[in-house]
Amino acid sequence: MKKKIRVGIIGGGTIGTALAQAVVTDLKAFAQLKFLCEKHKEKAAALQEKYKFFARLVPLTELVRRSDLIIEAASPKVAAQVVRLACEWNKKVLIMSVGGLLQPQVVELLKKNRSRIFCPSGAITGVDGVLAAANGKIRKVRLITRKPPEALMGAAYFLKKRFPVLKTFSEEKRIFRGAAIEAIEHFPQNINVAAVLSLAGIGPERTQVEIWTSRSYKGNRHEILVEGDFGMFTTVTQNKPAPGNPKTSYLAILSAIATLKKAFASVRVGT
Repeated sequence: MKKKIRVGIIGGGTIGTALAQAVVTDLKAFAQLKFLCEKHKEKAAALQEKYKFFARLVPLTELVRRSDLIIEAASPKVAAQVVRLACEWNKKVLIMSVGGLLQPQVVELLKKNRSRIFCPSGAITGVDGVLAAANGKIRKVRLITRKPPEALMGAAYFLKKRFPVLKTFSEEKRIFRGAAIEAIEHFPQNINVAAVLSLAGIGPERTQVEIWTSRSYKGNRHEILVEGDFGMFTTVTQNKPAPGNPKTSYLAILSAIATLKKAFASVRVGT
């Protein structure tokens, strides 16, 4: 009998919980969830009780060292740390906080390493098209994100800038316009899709991002425009929030599960 892949998950929030479920149910023939890293022990205990499995609660470094496949579902800062450790031991990692990969030192490290990093497309559609187009010449990539105010609360951007005042229910305000690298710095927990789009296409300096807000918005909406030698395409994704977490799009969770399953699949559909 072939030995099962040892999986370790970092983060026991909405996404980490969903991926834990996928490992212990859909992938149980191939993988075993052996390790968890979660600073809130009660979350880890609740997770194991809910899905009836046992995994050791260990520090991050031990989890990366002992796991065959690491799933990061914590934060960009943690993601960068995980990648550094994974490169040291040539590990496979599924990264949810993709913005952590854009730190200059991480970019340089990945150029020289054999580790395999999986980045789900998240809450946007069209990433396959961007990956294909990047094999020719892409002239323009623009992302316009629309989020309700509650989905933007707590962003680092508003430590120095006042949160927008919306005088009416239907009023729309653009709160940011600039390069993806700036958007990711200012909104590390809110604009992960900009990092994914940048990696797939022309990079975070050339990818343009706008962020809008309104009380009338229902869920997160992402519009993508790509122009290049291949022609032009646009995509629009109107997301519903994940159950119990208004800051996470449900599609982001489903995308992560699909990426995880694809890593084990014998037939891998899509670019």
